[in-house]
Amino acid sequence: MKQGNKMILLLLLLGAIVCTMGGYVPPGPRFRCPKDAIYIYPCTCLRGSDRGLYIQCENTNLASLSLAFTNLGNEGMPIEELVLYKCNIVRFYGPALYPLDVRMLKFIDTPLRLIEEHSFLGVNRTLQELYVINSNLEKFPREALQILGNLSLLSITGHRISTLPGNSFGESAAAAKLEKLEISNGTLSSLPVEALTPLKKLKTLDLHDNKIKELKRNQFKGLRDTEFLDISYNLIDKLDASHLADLVKMGWCNMSHNAIADLKRGTFARNSVLKVLNLSHNKIRKLDSNTFRGMRFLRRLYLSDNQINDVGRGTFGSVTRIGTIDLSRNFIRKIDFQMFNQLQFAELLDVSSNFVTIVEKLAFKDLYLAKVNLSHNEISKIEPGAFENCANITSLDLSHNKLENISKYSFDSTSYAMEFQLSYNLFTSLNQVPLHNMTGLKVLNVSHNLIHSVPRQTFPKLYELHTIDLSYNNLSEIHNAVFQTLFSLRFLNMSHNSLDKIKPSTFGPLPTLLELDLSYNQLNDVARGSLTRLASCRSLTVKNNRLTKIFQLPISLGHLDFSENLLEEIPTTDVWPTMNALLSLDLSRNRLGDNLQEGSFENLLTLRTLNLQANNMTKPPWQALAGLTSLQYLYLQDNYLTKLEKAAFGRLPIVFELNLANNKISNVTSRAFEGLLQLLTLNLTNNNISHIPNGAFQGLVSLRTLDLSHNRLEKLDNKTNGLLDDCLSLERLNLSHNKISFITRKTLPNDPWIPYKLKEVDLSYNTMPVVTFDLIAGAKKIQYLNLSHNNINEIRRYVIGNLTALQTLDLSYNDISDLSERDVFLPPLNLTNLHLSNNHLSYLPLDKILPLPNLKVLDLEGNEIGVFDEKFMKIIQNGTVLRYSGNPMHCDCHTRPLKRWLKAQTQLPSEWSNVMCESPNYLANKFISEVTEDLMGCGERDIQEEPELDITPDVKYRSIDYNTEDKSWKATWYVTSREDIGDFYVVVRESGSSKSMIEKDIVYSERSFRIHDLKESSTKYELCVLARDSEGNVKHYRNSQCQILNQQNSGSSANLKASLYFVIVTAFFCTLMRFH
Repeated sequence: MKQGNKMILLLLLLGAIVCTMGGYVPPGPRFRCPKDAIYIYPCTCLRGSDRGLYIQCENTNLASLSLAFTNLGNEGMPIEELVLYKCNIVRFYGPALYPLDVRMLKFIDTPLRLIEEHSFLGVNRTLQELYVINSNLEKFPREALQILGNLSLLSITGHRISTLPGNSFGESAAAAKLEKLEISNGTLSSLPVEALTPLKKLKTLDLHDNKIKELKRNQFKGLRDTEFLDISYNLIDKLDASHLADLVKMGWCNMSHNAIADLKRGTFARNSVLKVLNLSHNKIRKLDSNTFRGMRFLRRLYLSDNQINDVGRGTFGSVTRIGTIDLSRNFIRKIDFQMFNQLQFAELLDVSSNFVTIVEKLAFKDLYLAKVNLSHNEISKIEPGAFENCANITSLDLSHNKLENISKYSFDSTSYAMEFQLSYNLFTSLNQVPLHNMTGLKVLNVSHNLIHSVPRQTFPKLYELHTIDLSYNNLSEIHNAVFQTLFSLRFLNMSHNSLDKIKPSTFGPLPTLLELDLSYNQLNDVARGSLTRLASCRSLTVKNNRLTKIFQLPISLGHLDFSENLLEEIPTTDVWPTMNALLSLDLSRNRLGDNLQEGSFENLLTLRTLNLQANNMTKPPWQALAGLTSLQYLYLQDNYLTKLEKAAFGRLPIVFELNLANNKISNVTSRAFEGLLQLLTLNLTNNNISHIPNGAFQGLVSLRTLDLSHNRLEKLDNKTNGLLDDCLSLERLNLSHNKISFITRKTLPNDPWIPYKLKEVDLSYNTMPVVTFDLIAGAKKIQYLNLSHNNINEIRRYVIGNLTALQTLDLSYNDISDLSERDVFLPPLNLTNLHLSNNHLSYLPLDKILPLPNLKVLDLEGNEIGVFDEKFMKIIQNGTVLRYSGNPMHCDCHTRPLKRWLKAQTQLPSEWSNVMCESPNYLANKFISEVTEDLMGCGERDIQEEPELDITPDVKYRSIDYNTEDKSWKATWYVTSREDIGDFYVVVRESGSSKSMIEKDIVYSERSFRIHDLKESSTKYELCVLARDSEGNVKHYRNSQCQILNQQNSGSSANLKASLYFVIVTAFFCTLMRFH
């Protein structure tokens, strides 16, 4: 008993452990893609889902699709979405869809001209959505749609249908459940009244971008449930109530981009629930109080880009719930009395880009939280009382007008804006802007005016104003303490003005100000304590002024831009406050020269970034930098530094980046960078350096990126030691645009006991004639090597093969003519990008390139390769991008496999779009994408030796068998082309005769034909299987499509049956073994 209890406890413990180790694995979709993708070729299964599979078929034809659909049907799984993308089908017909269960069918970019009756047989019970996008449909597929009883959405966008037949949906099952109909982006010009009448359940009708010129009386008869109507981008010039009267439930109507000239009285009287009306881009001239009468639910009204010059009084009085009125880009000349009156739900009133000159009294009344846009007009006067009871206008935009003054009575005591936009006007003083009642104002923009002064009492007490933009004016006078009544001011922009001095009390105490921009003025004097009371200021810009000395800074300042001034020196005392928070200091483009001295940056204990660019310095200011213990980024480019002495920058222990580009440095002494222990990036590009002694970079143990480009360096070592040996962490080295002619063993850092990390080396634009074996010593870990634009004409043996970590090798723009010599070109397996463009290669050892598993790009442009080797195709089919333009391509039969591959692509790859044939002469200068296989000629011998070079036939035979029992022939074949192929046309005739014994059409889903009762003849019979395109035309055939019926060469039916039996038994046995 005890033993039994122990066993039970043990089992429970084991169960608990298993439960603990296991985790919840969410189930996959109910319907999964077929495991064998080739089973549904040329289609692909994108994904499975609980509702069905998502299938896409690209660049194929009806004949090929039929087999894929049959196999899909055999799986017995529903298809949620079937997309036929860029397929070669002109006429869709036959039993292709019969085996399927499809809910959503899409024809995209397929040149369909006709969809035949019964085409949707098989999916008629399941198809709910049908899309025909960018087709050549010339006729509405009425007969095909008749059996689609479950269709809820029909979209035909991009078509050539000119007329919708009157009986389009008459006696059609499709009319029963159709809720959305779209026929857009085409040539539809005629729309009979009776065409849409049967669609009783239609909710959405979209006919935009057609050629419809007129709407008939009761045009939409029967569409009483339609809520959405889009007939924009047509040619309609007349609109009245009789056209839209039946659309009693319409809530959204788009009639933009037509030619409607007049809105008659009561046009929308029956459309009482209309919420959105778009009439923009028409030719409407006039609006009056009867135009929108009865439209009490209207929320959005778009009338922009018309010719409206008269808006009658009370026009919008009946649309009390309106949210948006867009009248922009019309010819309105004034905002009339009570034009926008009591629109309590208005959100946007846009009258921008008109010719308004005056805003009359009570033009805007009883608005709340609305955005009013009056910009880009000619407004010069806003009458007193123009805005009455307009509380909390979200944004009032009066920019780009001709305002010189706004009356203080234009806004009553309750009217104010949160954002007041007055830029690009003619104000000369800021007190011309009425701010006395703007209690909720947050943003004020008066930039690009003619303001020259900010007088006393310009600003009342404004508690919410946080941003003022006074830039691009002529501001020269600011009254004392004028901003002190702004208790929330955060951002103040006074750039691009004419200020010449800042007085001690110009700003006064502004404890909330965060950013102050005084750049591009004429400041020559900033009073010593004028900015010290900006207690929260984090960013101060005085760029491009005439300042000669640094003023006293606020102690909270984090970023100071003092660039482009006339600063010549920084005194050692009384400049920087004892307590400060300065993080970045920009002193670029001043006149400091060599005047910086010890103590110039005293007290800047938190400074991280110092920019001394373009200051005419001739030597590094190491004494001045000594106290900057937190400095991380130092910029000294564009100066006149000529020599770097030992420890040229002193001790700066945490500097990460030092930029010395564009100087005149010619002399770098040993240990020049001593003291920069954590330097990560050193930029010495574009100097005059011809030699750097060993030990110059001693101490740079953390250096990762070194740029020595655009100098005159010839070597980096003294044959015993290398310049870069001290750079233990170096990862990226740029030596381009120098005069290096040879790489020695010590050019790149290497040592058997030191694990150097160099990964990227750029040696482009040098003068190297040979790549020697010495490169290997320091390049074993290199992943990127650029040797382009040299004079390389020889690569020594084993060099490339030993660069085992290399991923990108660039040898373009050299003089390489041969890589076939033994052991010269052995690319490493990691190679991803190989650039050999613009050399003199006529042959490439492709056997060495084919095994590369990771090769993504092979660039051979601008070489002399004439014959397109078959191995190139293997490289392309491996997924490598081959760039081949600029080679003298000989377009013979050897390029046919390439042509086949290009035709198999849904879209022509960009790297092949400009590849041209150079020979034979009749194909010279023709793009290979435009040359057909017929023109790529070859001798018969070449074809016999390599049958794959033959022209691709539409069909190829699998077998032709003779059955001795019933004396019949059976031919089976398969489709090889992606061009438009429908049915097959089988012909049997006597060899050499043009008279046919048998002619028969075989449906495109079949792949075999049996011939009975052939009369005995002295001459042998010939069987031809030809393809028809989807329109029924017999396509051009190849010789291989005709075969002589010869009993000796055919396999007998009995032998075939025995072989088949053997195969089945073997397969069954293998399955059993796998199962066990």
